[in-house]
Amino acid sequence: MPIVGTAGHVDHGKSTLIQALTGRDPDRLAEEKARGLTIDLGFAWTDLPSGATIGFVDVPGHERFIKNMLAGIDAVNVGLLVVASDEGWMPQSEEHLAVLDLLELSHIVIALTRTSLADEETVELARAEIEDQVEGTVAAGAPIIAVDSISGNGIDQLVAALDRAVAATDVVDNGRPRMWVDRSFTITGAGTVVTGTLLDGSLSVGDEVAIVPELGRARIRGIQSHEESHEHLDPGTRTALNLSGLATSDVPRGAMLGRPGDWAPTVRSLAGLRTVRSLSAPLQDRGAYHLHVGSGSWPARLRLLNGPELAGSGHAILTTDHPIPLKTGDRFILREVGRRSVVAGGRILEPRPPE
Repeated sequence: MPIVGTAGHVDHGKSTLIQALTGRDPDRLAEEKARGLTIDLGFAWTDLPSGATIGFVDVPGHERFIKNMLAGIDAVNVGLLVVASDEGWMPQSEEHLAVLDLLELSHIVIALTRTSLADEETVELARAEIEDQVEGTVAAGAPIIAVDSISGNGIDQLVAALDRAVAATDVVDNGRPRMWVDRSFTITGAGTVVTGTLLDGSLSVGDEVAIVPELGRARIRGIQSHEESHEHLDPGTRTALNLSGLATSDVPRGAMLGRPGDWAPTVRSLAGLRTVRSLSAPLQDRGAYHLHVGSGSWPARLRLLNGPELAGSGHAILTTDHPIPLKTGDRFILREVGRRSVVAGGRILEPRPPE
């Protein structure tokens, strides 16, 4: 089941667009509804004309909530970049595109929203601006669909573009399931429930899972996906697991579920690194960084291997105080604390390199 993740500047209509596509409001918090502002991750789903069911992860667009955005975007298969036609390209349009680019998300659809607030010439100027801005990134050549979520104009064309994009995606099953937790809560009479996107393998009711790193073990009492119960789920699926033997506090956002013995967390990794194109000054070893992998975020130290500074591509040793369950090929984002922005990203080349 492919997962589509939104991206784009605050107030450009991401959540309204998801509601128009699915009939479900992804904003679930009372504060979000009161403020009309997405603060945390939201979820929805729908069936496509091809018969495929897709899940949506809706992310906040405000720069203050970039950490929440990063917690939800890593596991998606298709990026839905949203730009308002009456405002055009904005700072978080650039930062969110940088995230999609650093994660090497090769399937992108661009929605040009709020077309009822702009005349035809303004819409075409916005389209031309987007084409210029995405040049040289993973979104270059992506379809740009003009839509209006209120009237429904262009929604059918956007659905068709999403259908084509998800048809081109692949789901990996290497027999080693894992799920990064993005929500955990308690349901009266059921106990602890955690949600996330199941990756790399399958899980079944009755399976024992370990909460990595070293947060305990639990048994799966129940599995749901899109409000339907299942005995078994394959990878690439938005999943809710009812766990026995653990409290909600035992499985915070950023924890990972996997089979016992499958994962050996590490505090030191060799990584291939690439900086964002908007970088104002090169990266340095002495910077303060946060490493974002899966749904988690950890303070990290950087040791550059190609010189004292980096602007472009290179290699680095990433070190964290807390062990993280990583494998070769895992994608990550690096955010610098001082600049308060995404500065780089890349892939883990060796999760436990020799000293």
